[in-house]
Amino acid sequence: MTKSPFILSVLATASTWGAGPPINSEFYQKQVLPVLEKYCYDCHADGVSKADLTLDEHKDYPSLLADRDLWEDVREHTSTHVMPPEGKPQPTNAERELILKWIDDAVFYVDPAKADPGHITLRRLNRNEYNNTVRDIFRIESRPGDSFPPDDSGYGFDNIGDVLSLSPMLMEKYMKAARKIAEEAVWKKPFDRFTKEREGNTFWVAQGKGDVSRENAVLFTNGELSTHLEIPSDGVYRMVFLLSAEQSGAEKPHFVLRVDDKEIAAGDVKAQFDFAKPDENRQRIALDAELKSGKRKVTVVFTNDAGDPEAKDPKQRDRNLIVGSVNVGGPIKFQSGVQSKFLDWLLEFKTLQPQTLMLEGGDFDASGDSIAFEGAVATLASAGYIHRQVEIPTAGEYKLRISASEDHAGKEFAKLKVQWGTTDLGTYDVTGTGGKSQDIVLKKALPAGRQELRIEFLNDFYGGGKDRNAYVHSVAIESTSNAGALVSSKESVRRWVARLGFKCFRKPMEAAELEKLCALADAVMKDGASPTETISLVTEALLSSPKFLFIGGADGVGPEENGSVAVDEFSLASRLSYFLWSSTPDDELLTQANEGTLRKNLDAQVHRLLKDWKAQSMAENFAGQWLQLRDVELVQPNPKRFPEFQGGLAYNMKRESQMFFDYILRENRSVLEFLDSDYTFVNEKLANFYGIKGVKGKDFRKVSLAGTPRGGILTQAGILTLTSLPTRTSPVKRGKYVLEQILGTPPPPPPQNVPPIPEGRELKGTLRQKMEEHRKNPACASCHTFLDPMGFAFEHYDAIGRYRDKDNGEAIDSSGNLITGQSFDGAETLRKVLVNERKNDFVRCLSENLLIYSLGRGLSYMDKPAKESVMRRAETSGYKFQDIVLAVCESIPFQRMRAADAKKVSAK
Repeated sequence: MTKSPFILSVLATASTWGAGPPINSEFYQKQVLPVLEKYCYDCHADGVSKADLTLDEHKDYPSLLADRDLWEDVREHTSTHVMPPEGKPQPTNAERELILKWIDDAVFYVDPAKADPGHITLRRLNRNEYNNTVRDIFRIESRPGDSFPPDDSGYGFDNIGDVLSLSPMLMEKYMKAARKIAEEAVWKKPFDRFTKEREGNTFWVAQGKGDVSRENAVLFTNGELSTHLEIPSDGVYRMVFLLSAEQSGAEKPHFVLRVDDKEIAAGDVKAQFDFAKPDENRQRIALDAELKSGKRKVTVVFTNDAGDPEAKDPKQRDRNLIVGSVNVGGPIKFQSGVQSKFLDWLLEFKTLQPQTLMLEGGDFDASGDSIAFEGAVATLASAGYIHRQVEIPTAGEYKLRISASEDHAGKEFAKLKVQWGTTDLGTYDVTGTGGKSQDIVLKKALPAGRQELRIEFLNDFYGGGKDRNAYVHSVAIESTSNAGALVSSKESVRRWVARLGFKCFRKPMEAAELEKLCALADAVMKDGASPTETISLVTEALLSSPKFLFIGGADGVGPEENGSVAVDEFSLASRLSYFLWSSTPDDELLTQANEGTLRKNLDAQVHRLLKDWKAQSMAENFAGQWLQLRDVELVQPNPKRFPEFQGGLAYNMKRESQMFFDYILRENRSVLEFLDSDYTFVNEKLANFYGIKGVKGKDFRKVSLAGTPRGGILTQAGILTLTSLPTRTSPVKRGKYVLEQILGTPPPPPPQNVPPIPEGRELKGTLRQKMEEHRKNPACASCHTFLDPMGFAFEHYDAIGRYRDKDNGEAIDSSGNLITGQSFDGAETLRKVLVNERKNDFVRCLSENLLIYSLGRGLSYMDKPAKESVMRRAETSGYKFQDIVLAVCESIPFQRMRAADAKKVSAK
């Protein structure tokens, strides 16, 4: 027979015996043995040994107690009512309880005062934990773990150390992932200059009469044209307006420019608008304006409308103002470039980027008639120069990088003279031609303060049909202060390596580890590696270390008590974070562990972690496996039978159950609401599927289930679909789900060669009638007696969870009786039975699963005190979910380790 996965998965009882010493032989002889003799000895004693199980082969009581394999089998068969078989006299529930409680309190007795915390499980990160860990350390969005092989599962979960092996192929994938993580996390780049152009047709007529239907906006009368600009940050911006006008009379059209309510410029428009060429002959008005971040209103005002209907030239008969566009670029100030969020954290928000002022050609003003501006580029077509005032924040050496090009003509390249105030910074040839710019780089010591930067074109030339022109595309003025010293100096190397190692290893690095990585950083920098390359290489080394890839190991601290010691607080921090977040400890956990205050603040930290958004991993990973929610989107109902099952309905079903779980956990509600509740979470699509009115939109929200046939996790469509077959419901799967996932009392394995239920037309009626025909086979009856009642309770819900009154045209009978004697009439009354009479089973099942998931290992009978402590906390707290979680975190297996294991660690 297959053994139960949990030695102590005890059938729920209405009464419990207090913990005490092992029950003596007299109790066994007078109360337990008579029950065994009455019901079991015909097949398992007196020389008969069916299924290789013999109850009378032990010479004395101690040897009887020592045969735990025997009593584990007896427990399984007794609790599942498999034995005695049908047709044989059956013990009462009280007699079964007597046997089970004797097995629990005598055979599997554990002294709670000397509880064994169990073995330390060193395990590697599974794929979800790996993804979440690198997300939280390196601030990246990719999921490199998704390329790893699927994780094996044990005891229902994929974070079990015994099954998380590490193959050479996986190690190779870890190393490749480390390189990609470093590439994504370690980067810096110059800041992006904000540039925005608003053409005339983006304006609106705020006052007066005008036309904004074409590319150019027109004011026919005195009035205002306005548009909006979204400014990213405070600062000085270059604003360029392109204006023209229809001229009339002696005066030129007058304009005023405003940002919000502040006037920034005013003047006359000299450019004559040409209807044939509306994009030419426009007057460029460029100015610097101090702008605040946010939405700014930019307005062009026309103040002196006039007209002369008698003018001979039709173009002179009316005076109108035309706005071609406004362009904004900046901010024009020294600022650092952008670096990754990870580098911000690692370098404690100091930047590797030098302070740089980025200027475009269009940010300069012109001196000379033959200088023009085309967008961001300044064109110097003849002798003349461009210039602007620049504020140097601090005296020091600066690097000027001038991006320029030329139209080549004659024997010389275009020459540009660069001048800072009255200081000549040199004359340089421009060799970039054909629109390809070159960089002219010069380093100069510049004093702090405001000076004019001038770039002058010296050698205009025209000959042979060719014209020599110079173009200035951009100018960057960069401080040469050694920002790289944040990474490269001896002190800084040690600081950032230790900071990163602490985060990756989840505890301070050992001195030898720190020295080795510091030496690596020094060596690569001596070979010419940049600061970011150095950080990337150290990152790859840390991500390939077993101390990053494996969790669960611990050091023992404090005094020894009954063979155990407390685990160190860094290990406790990791146990907490990987239990509740499936991720690495955050800075607060590590700080408290470093200061030795985590254990005494455990209650507050558990509640803090559960409030954090990362606690959603409990719904995704714990509930995803305990309640099998991960599989909801994998089921495939027959599309011909269930054409409604499409359009993301499976995802909505899964989301409902996840939000239901998350709500009970975060709101610290009673876990009994999993069994029966008057609310759920739906969006419009799922509400329509359920027939719930008044829900609109894609967003999920809490809704009342009052007056509906639903309540609790078991009547949610995802669970009902998950426990069905592609073409019909499955009382067997639904019953098995309730017994295994909800009550923790798995049914016996099915016998071999059991015929399937006929699906043809020879059997008429409901599925229940077909199942009853199937159960006439004695080989099928024993299992179905255990499974079917639970499953038939949900027959009012079809294979995709819709409520129905009939099956195959006949009324559905969803009543039944449990093997423990309780009767019910459908899912609603079964929910009440589960809450009132089987809640201990459910809470024990939940507690066991929480312990397994939190410890990364299976449970043994030695974990009985831990389970009982969690059960006691659940009962005294009113079954509040967070109190149960806290009890798990306070349990001996979670908090302590064997002293012998601690000595082995220290010996190493």
